[in-house]
Amino acid sequence: MYRIFACAVFSLLASAMPAFAQSTVSMYVGLVSVTPTNAPVLAGVDGGYFKKYGLDVKPLVMSGSSTAIAAMLSGETSFITIAGSGIINAHLAGRDAVMIAGTVNYAPYELVAAKEISKMEDLKGKKLGIARFGGSADFLARWALEKHGLKPGRDVVILQTGGNPERLAAVEQGAIQATLLEQSFAYNAHKEGLKTLLDYSTVGLDYQHSGIGATESYIDKNHDVGIRFLKGMIEGIHRMKQDRTFANQVIARHLRINDPETLRIAYEYNVKTLPDVPYVNLKGMKFLLDTIAESNPKAAGIKPEEVGDNSLVHEIEASGFMKQMAATH
Repeated sequence: MYRIFACAVFSLLASAMPAFAQSTVSMYVGLVSVTPTNAPVLAGVDGGYFKKYGLDVKPLVMSGSSTAIAAMLSGETSFITIAGSGIINAHLAGRDAVMIAGTVNYAPYELVAAKEISKMEDLKGKKLGIARFGGSADFLARWALEKHGLKPGRDVVILQTGGNPERLAAVEQGAIQATLLEQSFAYNAHKEGLKTLLDYSTVGLDYQHSGIGATESYIDKNHDVGIRFLKGMIEGIHRMKQDRTFANQVIARHLRINDPETLRIAYEYNVKTLPDVPYVNLKGMKFLLDTIAESNPKAAGIKPEEVGDNSLVHEIEASGFMKQMAATH
């Protein structure tokens, strides 16, 4: 009887052990650029939530979606932050790529232009800067130009110009005449006298901007790690939305800014809008697929579920994790 009782107690204790007591996994997570949209991953790191689930997560800033995808496919990174268009383009190229969570499920951009440009049509014959070809800014720039009767590449030259700070500087210096900026950076552009020609967040787009990318093969082999990673990120999101001081510290450290007004704008646009349950926006993925199919017919044969896998997030929500987390924070 004593041995039976001891075994029962040990079983209960083992089941209650945190994930890190069972196994610790070290990994790199690729951040597609320096942007406030990386905040969910960074909050998981800074708040110790990944460590809570036995993950030693090392963020690694990369220079665009193509670099991030390459690192993911090579196994250098286990997960990446990536735009929906980046995942779709990789899938169309026959790569093993899928989005397993959606963190920014709308288009958080403004198309900003130099002072002398007052409307979209004025961009004809001008240069427009994006981060990298195939990324979200590239996709949205081409979409907007075509909606206004301008042919990308012919009527408007599209150039790879770097991250948000580099693109803003390029407009100010006259190297390009327009660019897409995330809203917190667009706020700074307005202070310099630049104009917003189009605010994508107000045009009613169903859009999947940023999310967490992985390979299906990695998730198949490391299902538990995927669950633990998403739990840590979800707790980071929850903490930021409940603790503004913590959120500002995360954003300030990553973006290397300390201007209170810029931090306020970043919080309003990039933290308050984060989803409590980070499902991939499948309607947004369909919009991307339908638009890409206009130039690449292969996209017409792909279902949103092939590039956006909500099974892990669904499993976490169905377990009651969200309710338990809310009750203990």
